Amino acid sequence: MEGNDRFFRELKAAGRACLLLATLFVAPSVNAAPPPVVIAHESLPDNAITLPMLRAIFSMRLQSLQGERLTVFVLDSRHPDHEAFSKEVLGVFPYQLQNAWNRVIFSGTGRGPVTVESSQEMLRRVSQTPGGVGYVTGPVDHPGVRVISMEAGR
Repeated sequence: MEGNDRFFRELKAAGRACLLLATLFVAPSVNAAPPPVVIAHESLPDNAITLPMLRAIFSMRLQSLQGERLTVFVLDSRHPDHEAFSKEVLGVFPYQLQNAWNRVIFSGTGRGPVTVESSQEMLRRVSQTPGGVGYVTGPVDHPGVRVISMEAGR
């Protein structure tokens, strides 16, 4: 009996240790970066956009918005901000976006997004491109660029 009691005490201690580790890895960090925001050239008419429309824009299925041809800017697929945007905002993995772009490109039905090197370049290129759409993490204080908010909807 004493062996069983010791076994269960050790098992209980191990369970607590696992729970503590899981809490540390799963609990959000106090210093976690805010989620990326969608930005657009000031010429685009919509101030709010639905998630399905946003997914269609960034998967290159929607190529114009109210008559304005869209130019989509993205960071490199390995960039942490691109991964955060894909997962937290669009709800897809970066490889799923890449697959969607490949389908559009190789089928000849469209072109892929323009890849930029940094958030600063993203802001600059979106501000200089009528119909430009992109995303950044952090404050957006750049002339010619505005933040697009998410609208409730399917």
